[in-house]
Amino acid sequence: MKKVVVLFAILTMVLSVFSITITMTAGAVGRELEALTEQVEMFMEENPDITVNILPMPNSSTDRHDLYVTYLASGTPDPDVLQLDVIWPAEFAPFLVDLTDDYDYFGLDGFFPGTVASNTVDGRLVAVPWFTDAGILYYRKDLLEKYGYDVPKTWDELYTAAKDISEKEGIEGFVWQGARYEGLTCDVMEFVHSFGGEIMKDGEVVVDDPEYYDNNVAAITFMDKLIEEGVSPAGVTTYMEEEARRVFQNGDAVFMRNWPYAWPLVNAPESPVAGKADITVLPKGPAPDGRNSATLGGWNLGINANSSAAEVEASKKLIKFLVSKEQQVYKAVNAGQTPTMIEAYNDPRTIEANPFYADILDVFLNAEPRPISPIYSEISYEIQVAVHEVLTQQAEPEDALDNLAENLKSLVE
Repeated sequence: MKKVVVLFAILTMVLSVFSITITMTAGAVGRELEALTEQVEMFMEENPDITVNILPMPNSSTDRHDLYVTYLASGTPDPDVLQLDVIWPAEFAPFLVDLTDDYDYFGLDGFFPGTVASNTVDGRLVAVPWFTDAGILYYRKDLLEKYGYDVPKTWDELYTAAKDISEKEGIEGFVWQGARYEGLTCDVMEFVHSFGGEIMKDGEVVVDDPEYYDNNVAAITFMDKLIEEGVSPAGVTTYMEEEARRVFQNGDAVFMRNWPYAWPLVNAPESPVAGKADITVLPKGPAPDGRNSATLGGWNLGINANSSAAEVEASKKLIKFLVSKEQQVYKAVNAGQTPTMIEAYNDPRTIEANPFYADILDVFLNAEPRPISPIYSEISYEIQVAVHEVLTQQAEPEDALDNLAENLKSLVE
């Protein structure tokens, strides 16, 4: 009996020597954290020598960004695997493991090219695309039919339908992300681009350029009009994704701007609007410059350059598992997050769970990036502050945009 105990103790010691623990950050929007927990459990069953601890992060990407700055600047080896917003690779590249030689290991030839390009900085692959995103319009198809409205193709059509239906139904017209955080920048870019405007182009500040200025003013004025005239609630200036989603899912709004993750939640059996909602592209601004526009979103997986060699290798195994076809399909079905692998996007299981994917592939292929810059966080901050002041009645659109132009130029010039 003593020999058995001794052998067991020795075996335990040997296994502990060859096992490793890594930490991965994660968001918790919708079912994201729940689905990831399930996936990590699957991974650990296949890799019993690797333990993965999940570190939940704030849902606000702005707050998450600030935490990453603290972690990486301090030189800490934890967390090992970092969930990175699509606009962060350029800023965080010096702190991430170079994955260029692992291109084939991750099978990146099978991914949407734009998602790989967004993770390549100065020729170095610094992260792997996990899921992609683009802003889309959710609408109550039952209410549009009830009151005789077509799906809006322009912002003016949305305004008219939202105002009329919301007043008759006693609900909100249109909810979106108006809090002062990164989500507001995403919404601003969609309004501005859809009106034919631009804030930055090819690294240059053009917000006050005569070619774009009037359209920029018109876009921000329209956002303000939505709130002032009651189409959007005053509280929308405090909404992030989940606040908007809850209002719409509870049956308390006609339209919602959000990301695809909300689809399975909106249509869950317990949802009050299950079967009553649909999705389409975001509307155009007025002619002649109006066009459809969706901000490119999505999240990627990078590895902390301060992690040990063994932790880096374990992290690569985890990332390869999570971005595999089967796991991307699992994520699309269970969390409503859009695959970055083309084969996973087109998989029948993905399309069955997210039928709108078949109709709006072009939205994801043509989604427009936010300004690409190593100082993007500062650029986004200035955009958030300027527009939020308008939405909260602290500034007029022209004054806010003039100040924005001056502040951005002081950053980049």
